[in-house]
Amino acid sequence: MKIRILSGLAAALAMSGICWAATMAVDQKNIAFSVSRLVVKKGDIVTFTNSDPTSHNLLITGDGATVDSGLQKPGVAFEAPFMKSGTYRVTCAIHPKMTMTVVVQ
Repeated sequence: MKIRILSGLAAALAMSGICWAATMAVDQKNIAFSVSRLVVKKGDIVTFTNSDPTSHNLLITGDGATVDSGLQKPGVAFEAPFMKSGTYRVTCAIHPKMTMTVVVQ
């Protein structure tokens, strides 16, 4: 069974009925992200789904901010809204070789 965790802003948008953001999917499998670089528009939400049999911990850094997913167990999806233009680095605190870049236009 997959469990979804909505970050605060994504949950607020979903509950308010605002549907202007696109959702992009990134899979975490074989201790790697499914893409190394993703280009999204400001306001888009990226869903990171842990398809590995081990836990992950996403750290998203950029524009002076850091988002920490906390422990992301197998089968759990973490949704991260990207509200500001810029380049963001996504890593796994547990598996430091897991890296990707999100470019927000």
